Amino acid sequence: MRRWRKRTIAIVAVALIVVVAGGLIVWRMAARASAASATKTATTTTAPATKTTQRTSVSATGTLAPQNQAYLNFPAAGTVAAVNVQLGQTVAAGAVLATEDTTNLSSAVTSAQAGVDSAQSSLDTLNASSSSTTAQISAAKAQLASAQAKLTSAKSDLAGATMTAPFAGVIAQVNLTVNSKVNGTTSTTTGAGTTTQVSASASTAAQIVVVDTSTWLVNSTVGMADLASLKQGLTCTVTATGATASLPGTLTSIGIVGTTSAGTTSYPIIVTLTGNPTGLYVGGSADVTIVVSEVTALTIPTAAVQQESGQTYVTVVKDGVQTKTNVTVGRTFGIRTEVTKGLAEGDEVVVPSQSVATGNSSRFPGGGRSGFPSGARPSGFGGPGGAPSGIPTDLPTSQGS
Repeated sequence: MRRWRKRTIAIVAVALIVVVAGGLIVWRMAARASAASATKTATTTTAPATKTTQRTSVSATGTLAPQNQAYLNFPAAGTVAAVNVQLGQTVAAGAVLATEDTTNLSSAVTSAQAGVDSAQSSLDTLNASSSSTTAQISAAKAQLASAQAKLTSAKSDLAGATMTAPFAGVIAQVNLTVNSKVNGTTSTTTGAGTTTQVSASASTAAQIVVVDTSTWLVNSTVGMADLASLKQGLTCTVTATGATASLPGTLTSIGIVGTTSAGTTSYPIIVTLTGNPTGLYVGGSADVTIVVSEVTALTIPTAAVQQESGQTYVTVVKDGVQTKTNVTVGRTFGIRTEVTKGLAEGDEVVVPSQSVATGNSSRFPGGGRSGFPSGARPSGFGGPGGAPSGIPTDLPTSQGS
């Protein structure tokens, strides 16, 4: 009985070894067959020759600002009599924004007028006298001119005591209160096409600021590498942050004095928006695209262009027949190339694609199952690279899906 049991156990052991060995052989053959079926083969597609618009552009980011801005001040020192507007108020052109007490200003006009009258009388007397010298008459004329200048200034100060809006807009700043004392300061109005610059300190100190929110521009900068390709009048598109639609614009100003920060030099540019866009905000950011060049050309995928024996050709497909056709190419626009001769719009050309695997990828037993990383070998498997002992390490494996 013991001898039969030993013989039975031996037979079973041999059978198990045969089964395991056979399984390994079958698995290895299947893996090699799978690897062979995964051999990469080239595939192709076709694409038509089409007329496309190709652009070369420069991109920048800037800040929105009104085209027209008025930094208003009373021209003469005095006392504020009234302030008729508040921050954010919409005003019409010519609207009275604030007034200054005119008591002293009116007196200054009266005094200046008296000075003119006196100087004129003196000059008339000298002109009527035969004994007057040329020097006396010249001096009298100079005095009259000085008196007239004082009168003009006094009248201007009196007129300036009524501050008005130079254009329709929105009140952006009010630095006036009733009965406060103010110093006389010059007003400045900027607009599209002007070269007037207002310093930050002057802008902050302005007594009242009016902005025109119907016309806009973008203050931006570009790097030195882009500067040479830009010129005034180039077409631009502007997209305000948060907006989905782009707005048309024109490059109207290019600065040649750069500002250096962290080793990088940038140059100021101004893009003027076309029309009267709405929904924009002073100080808001915007992306700017400046179109440097724009051409319409017959193009095909760059991958379709082939070289052979110094000749450039493409493979044209017509009625299922492929024909090599010599072509003349022009500019390359990334993934598309211009064809200037040899093709017509609509011609189908062969585009070799990247090689792709046509077979099924193999996965190590257990790969991709719960408890194992996809394509990984279970823990406890020894040998180089994690292969189990006794199994070759050159078997094809891939990441499981």
